[in-house]
Amino acid sequence: MVMKPSEKDPGAAMLLAKLAQEAGLPDGVLQIIHGGVDTVNFLCDAPSIRAISFVGGNLAGEHIFDRGTKNGKRVQANLGAKNHATIMPDSDRETTVNQLVGAAFGAAGQRCMALSTVIFVGETKEWVHDIVEKARKLKVGSGLDPATEVGPL
Repeated sequence: MVMKPSEKDPGAAMLLAKLAQEAGLPDGVLQIIHGGVDTVNFLCDAPSIRAISFVGGNLAGEHIFDRGTKNGKRVQANLGAKNHATIMPDSDRETTVNQLVGAAFGAAGQRCMALSTVIFVGETKEWVHDIVEKARKLKVGSGLDPATEVGPL
């Protein structure tokens, strides 16, 4: 796997790579490449790279999708994406549902850590109905009302 973190803040990717190495990931399995547009174009054009997965802004994602697909690559571009959650089957249902509703709707969904994408694994997809029911019960109202759970957007 080749990972190209944002040139503006590569620190988290480097820490994750270090942790993977310490956990025993064999050398060469994960490679980090740094750079800007020229590096992105290199990755999109390289014949040995057959697929690209991108999470980030629309401008960069559209460029990567267009250039990668023109080169015959499979491209998954999750544009404007942020704050993903993956729900595993061994999660506690009640705790998870409460946390997801709070993360998605707290501060009217406008805080920087508002959850926008959830991936349900296995039977956890059945929990969506619980989330919908809990969200329906949230009190929408004036931001000045202490009982309001979802204020104005």
